[in-house]
Amino acid sequence: MSVFQSAAFSKRRQCAYAGVLLSAMLILPPVASAHAIEAPPVSTETVTDALADEVTNGAAEVAAEEAPEAVAEGSSFSLSATSVMAGTTLKIDYATDVPHAENWIGIYTGGVQPGDKNSLVWKYTPDASGQVSFALDLAPGTYDVWFLEKGGYDGLAPMQELTVTADPSASTPGDPDAPVTIDPVVTDTSTDGVILRETFNTGKLPKGWDAQFSSPHEGDQNYAGWQSTTRADWSAAVDQMRDRFGRTAASFLVADAQQFGGSEFKAILTSAPVDVSELDAVRLTFDSHFRGAAGQAGAVKASFDGADPVEVLRLDSASVSDGYDGMQLNAAQEIVVDTPARAKQVEFSWEFTGAADARYWAIDSVAVHQVQQASAGEPTQAWVVSDIQGHPNDFAHGIEDMKKIAPNANGLLMVGDIVNSGSVREWQEIYDVMDASKDIRPPQTVAGMGNHERYASGGFDANFQRFLDFAERDKAWGEYVLEGPSGDLPVIVLGQELSGPSDVPMTNAQVEFLEERLAHWTELDKQVMVMSHFPLGNTVSASWLPWYSNHHQHNNRLTSILGNYPNAVVFSGHTHYPAELGDWSMQRRTADGHADGFWAINTLAMHIEWDARGENSKGATEITTGDVNRGLTVDAYEDRMVVTAHDFATDQQLRQVTIPNPLVTFAGELAPDSERDANYDAVDAALASVPADLSSFTAGSVATLQTAIDAVDRTLAADKQAEVDAMAAAITTAVAALESDPGGSAGAGGTSTASGTSAASGSSGASGNTGDSGTSGSGSSSAAGAELANTGAAGFAGIAAGALALLAAGGALLMRRRSAE
Repeated sequence: MSVFQSAAFSKRRQCAYAGVLLSAMLILPPVASAHAIEAPPVSTETVTDALADEVTNGAAEVAAEEAPEAVAEGSSFSLSATSVMAGTTLKIDYATDVPHAENWIGIYTGGVQPGDKNSLVWKYTPDASGQVSFALDLAPGTYDVWFLEKGGYDGLAPMQELTVTADPSASTPGDPDAPVTIDPVVTDTSTDGVILRETFNTGKLPKGWDAQFSSPHEGDQNYAGWQSTTRADWSAAVDQMRDRFGRTAASFLVADAQQFGGSEFKAILTSAPVDVSELDAVRLTFDSHFRGAAGQAGAVKASFDGADPVEVLRLDSASVSDGYDGMQLNAAQEIVVDTPARAKQVEFSWEFTGAADARYWAIDSVAVHQVQQASAGEPTQAWVVSDIQGHPNDFAHGIEDMKKIAPNANGLLMVGDIVNSGSVREWQEIYDVMDASKDIRPPQTVAGMGNHERYASGGFDANFQRFLDFAERDKAWGEYVLEGPSGDLPVIVLGQELSGPSDVPMTNAQVEFLEERLAHWTELDKQVMVMSHFPLGNTVSASWLPWYSNHHQHNNRLTSILGNYPNAVVFSGHTHYPAELGDWSMQRRTADGHADGFWAINTLAMHIEWDARGENSKGATEITTGDVNRGLTVDAYEDRMVVTAHDFATDQQLRQVTIPNPLVTFAGELAPDSERDANYDAVDAALASVPADLSSFTAGSVATLQTAIDAVDRTLAADKQAEVDAMAAAITTAVAALESDPGGSAGAGGTSTASGTSAASGSSGASGNTGDSGTSGSGSSSAAGAELANTGAAGFAGIAAGALALLAAGGALLMRRRSAE
């Protein structure tokens, strides 16, 4: 958890730990650094463990926000230089006639008044005179240096300006606005199993969709039933958690009874028909943002072949907590629906009803999938933890639990904030746990850098090196391959490699590395794990909040890159938010990327948990929900990745999500042969081969053909496919056996009308009946052939229509497939 945010953010959090704040104020440092924090004069273990790293930030902000004034004429300080190159050391000599243990010197961004925002680096100056040194791991720019009194923001001497210049030999941040020119990965039903996919980003209903609305009231027509809107427009007049629906930047549909007004509201949205004729079941998914209230209900219904709709999901006061239910906000619904025997198609509908106190329901990204067959073989496995933050015992406990859950794991992934500040002592505690568990840990460890790895004294470079030593690599970023029973599982690690200007500045080399490796593994049809301590904006829990949305200097660029790869799964920590939220896992879509976007997963935390409260995003606060110990396991198969959230403190499995690999063949669950229609394509092809004019063929051969046609039965199921194929073969054989009648052309002129009528009156339309003379004369044969020619053309259409009528009758008598159970 980044505890060094803006002053406003810090104050929001103070209410969560007011009980320990007063006692902590006298022992904690005067300001929380955004880049480096010295060890406090009293160990943080003397403060409640669950709050120690957060209290520091709160204590730093309780002083007055007024501009500091010089209050001690006998105080002064001098800089060793007023212009210093980034990465070098600045020395400051100080003297004061009012010495105090908590006098201090802080360096601020130019123009920032102490108390308004946090200092960037700081140190205590407790003596009457002395010298302090600062390793200037700061971005090039202008800074203000302040000598401040007694842990507060009153100046002891006038501010002095400092200029930091660039190190010409140092790496520089890449261009966050560099264009992304990647063609999205191409998938189809054969690989992703999706048979219908609709978004509402055009502002109009997709083709074949329908919306109905009824209310006795004249309300706001912008919210009359299901209406298209955007996140900004929807929350412009009233937020009340609407802005929390951060899954898309495009338009989506809302049924908002609250903004419509009145006391009665009923809105129904119906999808276009979806072909399910081959399927045993379908999986419906959609993005959902449902705010519960008394007297309000949301229902999803399925109608097969025009039959009465069946409710498959209900959201109301019995299933959703009114007012606030984190599982239903910014969430994704997933519903598996069995298809009835011999069903042809399904239509889904979303029905929202409400009374006077009703709120809203928003939906987007509707998809109907085939249901994936069960996985085969043993998976390649990984353990995933983050945000240990000075709690090595929790880490040790988690390792023991994960060994029981996934004993054959191939990798341990540590997604940042492994230590609390980055000190040598804290790293030694982690090394001790690693050494003690070496016999039960997976063979590979993959570590990512978080913000807490860089807070100890000594500057960014020293802290960064301690992390790199632990990670056993020479860069913040890299690639690993976990080798296991289901093949290679690639892991790409991203991280901060420079001290500034943001929490996660990156060089172009790192971003280009991500692009190149994603393309490489995609060519090999692999799903890819991407580790980043900080979440990308508007992905997992809390990243919809303003202060989490742009941690990455390259936030938009990275999001755009990943949006092209539906096989990418991003694992991020930092927010400490619980698994019991709708956006613990989610698909993040982009404007120009793949329709399914990329997946993002919140890694949870091994230390302290938070959640957001407040009706408006901009004014939201965060509260402590408890001291926790949580993490993930990953089971990667060739055709899917299964991510499971665990609570190690309570030995519970919390959540699970299955992410199909959209690059390999999708094996869907087909309906049993007895419960889906046989394939009549061969029959139709055989019928299409029947000559339109049969008058030139002998009556006997035509009669044989008519018999084969009459034998077609279009009510058979797929378990009778052999019989259907035999029907097609009989027609094909009869067509091939048609015999020419030398006199047939004359008969076709209509000279044997009586014989033709006689032939037509037969049960088959042409059954080989002879003329009145009782002989098989050429006239009667020609007449019969002419009549059969009619059945082969217009008559054939009648056969087909009759078959469709039989199917319709069968549809009205649908049986539940599993009636035998």
